[in-house]
Amino acid sequence: MATDEVSEARKLLGRKLRGLREASGYTQQELADLLGYSRPRVAGAERGESCSALFWQGCDKLLNTSALTSVYHEIEEIRRTEARKAAEAERFRRAVAAADVSQIKDDSGSALAGFSARSHKFIAAFIGTQAAEEVASSIEAKASQAPQWISCLSAPFAHSSGRCELHLWPFGVAIFHLVEELTMPNITSLALWRMRSYAENLAWATANLQELTGLDEISASYVLSAYWVTEPGWPENTLDAALRTICTPRILLQREARFLESEREDAEQAERRILASGHDGRGIEPFGLSGLSVGYASWSGVVYHPMSPNQALAESDLVACELATQSIWAYCEHINRQVESGLDPIMPEEHGWRFLRGARSRLINPRPQETGQHRSMRDSIVKTSGLLGHLDQAIDIVRPSQS
Repeated sequence: MATDEVSEARKLLGRKLRGLREASGYTQQELADLLGYSRPRVAGAERGESCSALFWQGCDKLLNTSALTSVYHEIEEIRRTEARKAAEAERFRRAVAAADVSQIKDDSGSALAGFSARSHKFIAAFIGTQAAEEVASSIEAKASQAPQWISCLSAPFAHSSGRCELHLWPFGVAIFHLVEELTMPNITSLALWRMRSYAENLAWATANLQELTGLDEISASYVLSAYWVTEPGWPENTLDAALRTICTPRILLQREARFLESEREDAEQAERRILASGHDGRGIEPFGLSGLSVGYASWSGVVYHPMSPNQALAESDLVACELATQSIWAYCEHINRQVESGLDPIMPEEHGWRFLRGARSRLINPRPQETGQHRSMRDSIVKTSGLLGHLDQAIDIVRPSQS
């Protein structure tokens, strides 16, 4: 959300645009036609709504000035500075308030263990190829990703609760990768935080993507989580059940849970029962290596604990795999939803069925430099995501129109 200072600066910029437009003799519709935007977009800019750098560059060119883009960048610098300050203040608050990771007990003597982890959230949306290109230019995104995955552009993006990067793929997908440091007294706390924060994350991502693109119809569609457990507090005999539960934390909550603190007691009892009797493992694929690491993937998330960090997977390996998987999943979701809405999807030739077939190959075929751990991780993540069926359906949809 824009601060008062940023909002006022945007209104001043909008009035400046209106003055230059009128001095040049253009109506809003005429200027919009020349720019390749809609009249409401020009009207919104003049009211002080956010627009991309490309919009202001186009206005400068048509109105024979350089002042608009210059002011836009000044406003963006103010916005980024304020966001960084807010993020620093929030990180300081969280550090001060961080809970102890020692074990806690209830009156009956049963123990729940705390833990520390890094939460990786992948917040995905389809924004379209043109919007992806424009946003990448406006945020000065740079080349990202290892070549064996699906290449994209990325840039840091301010968030109040952790490190964040916005990744953009040329086939129109945008993913915010948000990293948050967690210290939780038990898994129930993670489950409640996770479900409550998802709604906030989706709203935040949607608002920022709409602001970046100027497209009100864009919305973030889902959040996928991965947890890199750094300090497990459970004894060895319950570690496996605990990590499986982190992989599927929703099982601790009632079917119609509202994710409120009033539900904590029931959830903690469920956590105790699972730790005592074990997790049945349904819907979960393991990818750890005995003695070195424990890793699990499921439809709802991924968890990994490197017991021997120098021999286990690198955190960046897991992140790269999830970014590639989720980018193609979001793209296929867009294609399949168009069909469900009664539309015939029209995809650029370079990102049509041949591209999807190539992406499928890159995601499922091993690479010469891969270790067994890498291959097991990739197989588990791709399998539990349901991506292959999603991909095959998208290929079948697009192929007839591009054969």
